[in-house]
Amino acid sequence: MTKPVLIAGAGVIGCLLAHVLKKHEIPFKIIEKSPGFKKIPYRTIALTKDSIHFLNSIDKNLDLNEWTTPVEKMELFHKNDLGIVLDSNNEEKVTSIALLSKLHEKLLKNVKDEILWNSTISDISNNGTLKVQTNNEELEADFMFATDGANSKVREICDFESEEWFYGQNAYVTCIEADHKNIAKQYFTKNGTLALLPLNDDKQFYSVIFCTNSTGDVKQDLFDMNELFNIQLKLNDIEFSSGFELKHSRALQLYSSRILLCGDAANTFHPMAGQGLNLGIGDIMEIEKNLNDLVSNKEEALKAYSEKRNNKNLQMTWIIQSLFGAFGNANGVTEIILNSGMRLLDKAPGLKQKIIEYANKN
Repeated sequence: MTKPVLIAGAGVIGCLLAHVLKKHEIPFKIIEKSPGFKKIPYRTIALTKDSIHFLNSIDKNLDLNEWTTPVEKMELFHKNDLGIVLDSNNEEKVTSIALLSKLHEKLLKNVKDEILWNSTISDISNNGTLKVQTNNEELEADFMFATDGANSKVREICDFESEEWFYGQNAYVTCIEADHKNIAKQYFTKNGTLALLPLNDDKQFYSVIFCTNSTGDVKQDLFDMNELFNIQLKLNDIEFSSGFELKHSRALQLYSSRILLCGDAANTFHPMAGQGLNLGIGDIMEIEKNLNDLVSNKEEALKAYSEKRNNKNLQMTWIIQSLFGAFGNANGVTEIILNSGMRLLDKAPGLKQKIIEYANKN
């Protein structure tokens, strides 16, 4: 390969893909519109077992088991009724929580010299050779991976056919000091979802992810939920990051000649199930299996990747939409049926274990 592979986007997925290319001695350059690494406060991620194994295999210095927070149990509430408790009967953790910025910073270390910071893509031409115009220079490549997020410029310029819809909710995140006992909690109400994820940093915290359709005072909404549901959070001096609008988007095909979409550039999800980043890591896991064929632009490999990952993403879309529809609109008879169904599921340990096993696969 005479020209370096291009990666659009230096986020977690772009940096992870760069590690894979480096491992296989494939030259690359990363195009990133930001001027440098930007720490995003409060944002956390729930990593599956598949994700942790893969990340540790790519870079042994990551050693995620040493600094991520293991979740021993996950409690799901419908309003204030405890419906399902997900725990592992084989002494393995349900998931692991990490600060997004901490993982990102660690992944940047070994690839930062190949990042073209402050470079915004303005045009892409694809006539035998891929030419990518940025505000700084024109780059040539035989292949490019687009990992440039939910508002992918590559997807827009190359006119990938896609679908999207909005959930009518904004997400707000923060951290609250708490004695969490490594237990995650998620509350489902008709106004949205509240996730509390245990996080050990310099102290014990709950990472708070509040997805709501409220148009009022979000802080007051959280205070009201805390009191109504007896959650017992210490909300003094709480600070929320500015909210961001939640939407779902999906590219119907993940490739065109010499270009492949991965991570949020391919699919974005509601954070309710906490699977967005894990599915992006799953994309990179699948890419590595056929890396040489993909960067050689072999149609059969590109098509197989697109079909396999789109099928996985469609499954997750169906699960999230089902949860969102059921919990977000439950009232009256539907609410009674839902509560009864959750209690029945809670009494089926074999089925709950299957749920945990499925959730831990990318």
